[in-house]
Amino acid sequence: MTLLTTFTIAGPASAAPRKGTTLVKAPKLAETGRATFWDCPSKTTLLLVVVNTLTLHPGGTLEVWFTVRNGSKTSCNYTAPYAGVAPRPTATTLTAGPCGSVGFQIEDLHHHNVWPGDEVVNCPALGFTQLAAGATVSGTGSWDQTKPNSTHRVTPGNYTLVVENKHFSFPLRVASS
Repeated sequence: MTLLTTFTIAGPASAAPRKGTTLVKAPKLAETGRATFWDCPSKTTLLLVVVNTLTLHPGGTLEVWFTVRNGSKTSCNYTAPYAGVAPRPTATTLTAGPCGSVGFQIEDLHHHNVWPGDEVVNCPALGFTQLAAGATVSGTGSWDQTKPNSTHRVTPGNYTLVVENKHFSFPLRVASS
């Protein structure tokens, strides 16, 4: 006859919080949700946005990755840069940013757009391409902490990364050192 015994040891990690304390959620480096992606409706389109950090030190770069999945049974159109000179096929490498397939901006505490700002942006030739039913596309973007059309760094402080017209947002801190 064999006797199996299971021991459960409760350590500090599994202890219940003390009365009167609040749990602090760790900031998220990824968000996912339904969103409109050009002609792809939010009802059937899933967008995943991932960032590399929420704290930027001098010389650091914020990296933004995105993946879009068409959950529909039909294709839908989205915008991508042309691969070379228009009207050729669109590029398979997508970008995030003012000229990208997914837009993002950086806002200060007063919700002012500090990047890319209100400056005129000269985008490459863009064209529509199809996202097949059940297919995914991905891309990247970045921000080097500079002000629009400048090499000067923004003032250290708190900012917000806003993706796809406030559908997703991430709190950012630009550190002084």
